[in-house]
Amino acid sequence: MKKSFFPQIWACIVCVLILSASVVRSQDFGFYSQPKIVAGGSAALFRISLDRFTSVYKNRIGPSYGGFAGLNVYGSYYALVKYRTFQQDGKETGVDENGIALNRARWQETWYTAGVRVHPPIVRRVQSYYGFGFVFYDIKESRDVSIYNSSEGGDGGGTGFYLELGVEYFPFKNLAAFFEMEIGSGGQSGKTGFEAFSVGGFRFALGLSVWLF
Repeated sequence: MKKSFFPQIWACIVCVLILSASVVRSQDFGFYSQPKIVAGGSAALFRISLDRFTSVYKNRIGPSYGGFAGLNVYGSYYALVKYRTFQQDGKETGVDENGIALNRARWQETWYTAGVRVHPPIVRRVQSYYGFGFVFYDIKESRDVSIYNSSEGGDGGGTGFYLELGVEYFPFKNLAAFFEMEIGSGGQSGKTGFEAFSVGGFRFALGLSVWLF
C-alpha cells in the first residue's frame, strides 16, 4: 500500500506556527507597499461532486496537494495560477458491467486555475482574502475500468469556475500559514458542469505562503 504523507504535512504546518509564536512580538510587521509576488503550497481534503464516482471508486473524499503563484497587478489584486491533484483507487471488491474487477481502477485528476485574488494590504497578522477565476481539469483513468466511455480511452477533462475564501496568519513578515476553502465546478469530457455532474468539488486546505518584494 502506498504510504501517504498527508498527515505529516499538516503536522509540519502546525509545528511552524507553534515554534514561531514565541518570536512574533519582537518582529517588525507590515509592508510599506503591497508585496509583488506570492507563492505557496498546501495539503488538503478534497470531495469530488460527481455522484456516480463511488460506483467505481472507494470514496469521494481524499487527499489533495497543490501549489500556487501570484503577481500583484494593481492595488489589492493579484493575478493567480494554481495547480492541484487528487487521486483515488477503485473499490476493493465488486466488478463493473463487463465483469472486470473494480480494484483495477485508478482515478488521477489534475487541475489548473487562472484567476484573481483580492488581498487587502498586509497590516495585521490575521488577514482574509477571496478569489475567483477559471479552472481546467485533466483526468486519467485505467482503460479497462473507467467512469468515462471506453471509446474515450479512459481519459477526460473539463472546464469550469472556482471560488476561494481564505484566512491567514503571519508569524513572520514574509511568511503566512493559511486555511482555505475552494469550490470548483467542472464538466466531464470537455463540458462544463455543476453539482452531481461535476468533476470539481470542495477543497479544504492548510498551507504556507511566502511574500516577496
